[in-house]
Parts: sequence; C-alpha cells; structure tokens
Amino acid sequence: MTGSKRVLIIGGAGHFGCLLTDDLRRYTDCELVVPARRVVDLWNPASVEAALSGVAVAVCAAGPFQELPVTLAEMCLGRGIHYIDLADDRSFVRKVRSLVSGDGGNLPAICSGWSTVSALSGLSAQIAATGLDQIDAVYIHMSTGNRLPKRAATIASLLYSVGRPFTIFRDGRWQTVLGWSEPRDFSFPPPIGRRRGYLVDVPDHELFPELFRARTVEFRTASEWVALNAPVTLYGWFVKRNLFRSRNFWNKLFQCAGALAGFAGHDWGGIGVEVIGSSGQEHVIRRVSVVADSGAQRIAVMPASVMTALLLSGSNHHGIVSPAHWLTPEQLRDACENRGLQLIVEEL
Repeated sequence: MTGSKRVLIIGGAGHFGCLLTDDLRRYTDCELVVPARRVVDLWNPASVEAALSGVAVAVCAAGPFQELPVTLAEMCLGRGIHYIDLADDRSFVRKVRSLVSGDGGNLPAICSGWSTVSALSGLSAQIAATGLDQIDAVYIHMSTGNRLPKRAATIASLLYSVGRPFTIFRDGRWQTVLGWSEPRDFSFPPPIGRRRGYLVDVPDHELFPELFRARTVEFRTASEWVALNAPVTLYGWFVKRNLFRSRNFWNKLFQCAGALAGFAGHDWGGIGVEVIGSSGQEHVIRRVSVVADSGAQRIAVMPASVMTALLLSGSNHHGIVSPAHWLTPEQLRDACENRGLQLIVEEL
C-alpha cells in the first residue's frame, strides 16, 4: 500500500515476535501493529482480513510453522500487501512459494523463510559462491548457546524432523536421510569455535540445489553443550521405532533440560555456511559466518527486519524473492555491524 508505514506482526507476542518488534523499533521507521493471538486467528480468514486494513507489510512470526495455514500469504497476495515469514519448515515454505506462478512482476513481494534459514543462509552461500564455476557442496551449520531461551515453538520445530526420514540432494541425486543423524564438525569463528552438528530438515534442502546448482546441500544444528544433544539422539531412536510418547511430552522435557543447561552456557551463537567448489582449475573452500558474541537469537529476526525496511522504502522486489539475492554483501555487512554482529568471510 503506497505511502503506508504500517507493519502487521502476527505472533508478535511470542519469543521471536518480540525480538522482531524490538529490532524494527530500533532500526526502522514504521507503525507497528501487534495484535494478540486471540484477535487474529490464522485459521479465521475474517480476522486476518480485518487486521490487514491499511497495512503495507505483513510478517508472520508465529510458530511452529508445521501447524500453520498459509492464509496470511494468500490474503496479502490478493490485496497487494508485501508478505514476510520466519518459517523454517520445508513444507510451509513450499506451499507459500506455490501461490505465485510466473515471474510475479505485478505482485507484492513474497518472502518465505526470512530468518536464519533460508534468507541469511542463502545470502551467506551466495557470498561464498561468488566467482566459482562449479559448486560441489553447500554445508550450513547453525550453533546456539545454552543460555538462549528454548521456547515451546522452537523446540517443537526441531522435534518434527528428529528420527524421521527426509530427502536431501547429495552427490547429484536425491537421497533419504534421518533427522538428527550423520554428525559433522564445523569450525566457527571465536567465540564459538568447533561444534558438532546433526542433520535437521529445513527449506534449504529443497531450494539450494537448484538455486546454486550444487551437487550436495546439507544443514546441521546442535547445542553448545554436548550432553544436551544426547537426549535428542535418544528421542530420534524412539521415533524411528514408533516407541515415543506425544511430542508435547518431549517438548516439555527438552524445555526443562534447556532451562537447567542454561545456567552453564553462553548466549553467543551464529550461522556458518561452507561452500566447496572450483574456479577454473583451482579447488576452493570458503566459509561465511554471522556470529553474535551475545544475544544470538537476534540473528534470526534480522532478515525479516531488514527486508521490512527495504520494502517500506520502495524496494522493487516483487513476487517470490530469492533468498540468495535480496541484499548485496555490503548491505548485509552494514546490517550486521549496526546490530553488533560479525560477518566473517574466510577462504581455507
């Protein structure tokens, strides 16, 4: 909506919603509308339509996204309102992207997965892939500190793929793997250091093979404290054998474990993307990391906040926005530095 600065945040009372509204207040000139969950129900189109009145950008920060409809995206498309979500669920992002056919040149911007994945991981991979003729592998690792809050929606999202099969593109073909398997180490810049991560399903597995023409794409995550990873592995063992209790039971169990571990951990964290490829005859390995010395969960909301500011300022993004090309490297560095984050590019 031309001239409007109104931004609607669905799920603004949740953990990431609060982080997003705080970031927008600090860095963006906008009028925030943050309705309570009882006022705007994504399963009730009438309540969503009423909330969209006069809105220029609508952001869905609710979760877990595995349980949400794409009502908000549908209505934004029909009303010419820019749409952003923080979805980390592969199926949800696929559904949103399927709403747009063709180049979408006359449509509002549709930005699905505008969080650590896939917007920040996509930009990082693009920076790392610059100048390469061939990309053999894209390895994405996310590291969270123990002291960061483990909210119900965050844990529920993680547990959806643990112990369950999903497909990844590896060695040039689709293969089936299990969630929370195949550990791999990744060396983050200080203060994080080396972390061992486990495969978890994210939209990147579906988007990046075509986007980067990569022969392998893998995403892993893990806790700072190795002892916290063991219960997740145990949960996966139960899931694989259909012996687990309800997901709500495990969700509460991991929340309690996370709260106890928080006393012994840190609140630093980050995301790192390693791209392996070639330029001519030269074999190249590059790593791009975004690291926070404290308050690392702010990283997850930076992409949505920055994109909101771009759209309000008249950016020419329309239709499905690519997670690899929505900012320049210089713009990303500025956004990180403004928030006290580090953008680090290494060639190994």
